[in-house]
Amino acid sequence: MAFFGFKDLSSLSSVDMALYRYITENSEKVVYMRVRDISQNTHVSNSSVMRFVHKMGFNSFPEFKSFIKSKTFHYKQNDKAFDFITKDNFPEDIGHTLKLVEDTIFQCDNVVFLGMGSSAFTAGYTARQLASLGYNTQLVTDPFYPLKPQLRNTSNNAIICFSVSGETTELIELLNDFTNDEDTTLISITGHINSTISRMSRYSLTYHEKEYRINRYYDLSSQIPAMYIIEALVRSLRNQEI
Repeated sequence: MAFFGFKDLSSLSSVDMALYRYITENSEKVVYMRVRDISQNTHVSNSSVMRFVHKMGFNSFPEFKSFIKSKTFHYKQNDKAFDFITKDNFPEDIGHTLKLVEDTIFQCDNVVFLGMGSSAFTAGYTARQLASLGYNTQLVTDPFYPLKPQLRNTSNNAIICFSVSGETTELIELLNDFTNDEDTTLISITGHINSTISRMSRYSLTYHEKEYRINRYYDLSSQIPAMYIIEALVRSLRNQEI
């Protein structure tokens, strides 16, 4: 009886359980019902409904309905926690930019995914997905990794950098080695179109998401917009392979 905070389950009869299920599953309707409406819909007597009300710890039926109303409103508010994302999280031309990125990756010999902190996990997921499609991918989460020497004798490379802020100093310094490299295309997935990393990139897939940090260093910013972009990209590449 978590809905009512009732814990003595052994004292409940089958009638009580039937009432509980009906009330919790139809709470938005119950707040407008009378005792006899509930009794008719559950096929029990009026007195059984009132016994249930008292057993749940309420002195009167109006008090009982008031509680249900407040509880139902609370649950509906919690439903908004699942409204993670809408079209407003992305620029209008993101589809066009996504196609350019897709064409670039399709022609690449090497695709390096770069990210730190939470973005490193997102980058890793993307690297794994593209590797499954047959692309030669590499994940770099260490900003001091000797990436420049490793790619020195290669061509047709793409570096895809993940950064919510687009201002991570270590990533900017690493990307600086490739800004004038004709064999490497810089691509970013970031939450700020005017950020340094975005401006350094040939193609920037951006989204709108407020940064959220606690204790200065703990980044709780959502990665869901970035994941939407990734899934769209993977789907497009998969269809192109087919």
